[in-house]
Amino acid sequence: MPSKFNSEFNYRYQVLGNTPWAKIKILKGFLEGRVRAAAGEEVSYLRHNAQREQLAYLKKQNIPKHEQMQLEANLLESKAAMVIVEEAYELNCKEIEILNKLLAECFEIAEPTRIPGYSDEDMFEANEANEFTIQTLREMQSEMIALGRPTPGTVLHAMNNPHTLHAAVQSGMLPMEALPILTANPPMFAVQQMAALNTLQERQLMVEERVNGQEPTEDVEEEAVEEVVVEEAEVAVEEESAEEEGE
Repeated sequence: MPSKFNSEFNYRYQVLGNTPWAKIKILKGFLEGRVRAAAGEEVSYLRHNAQREQLAYLKKQNIPKHEQMQLEANLLESKAAMVIVEEAYELNCKEIEILNKLLAECFEIAEPTRIPGYSDEDMFEANEANEFTIQTLREMQSEMIALGRPTPGTVLHAMNNPHTLHAAVQSGMLPMEALPILTANPPMFAVQQMAALNTLQERQLMVEERVNGQEPTEDVEEEAVEEVVVEEAEVAVEEESAEEEGE
């Protein structure tokens, strides 16, 4: 019995794609398959009609009876399959309509985020880090709900990408204090980004210590300390200027 390859519910909620651009990429792949299937069904119609015309022509040419019977058998076999092909073709056309509708909805959401001059394929590439990050964070959420903590494999996924690791730390799923361990052996293409995350952690710890009236710890880099001191001095100067203007 013919049936649609997928339902609208599955396309909308179950297929991969957590971000609009990733969902567009996946749905386009499904749409390409459905369009190819529609073309294949049209080919079946053409072949069936070609066999029927061939049989009519050969009968006029008075070819041997056994050859006519062989063609008639092929035609009957093809005709029996055409009942299924017709229903499958109608269902496939409905599925194409569903995919086009969902793609239109996705593009309405995604277009405001398109980088000027970027094609769809360029946006798919630019969005990969966001898609990976959201997928990883969702996996961590589900594991924390079910197990109370993320699994080592999911944490490793976050460690493989500085963008994802930073998002995991900022969301509170991974503690800021664990950054030195998480970035101890960075991926070869993310050495500088992982070092930047360490600096971010050191600055935040130092600021917290100053807020609490404590001296910065010795392992804080001097450069980070100087930058924060400068920032605090600039804030103090701005406050003094504001007070003088108020007087």
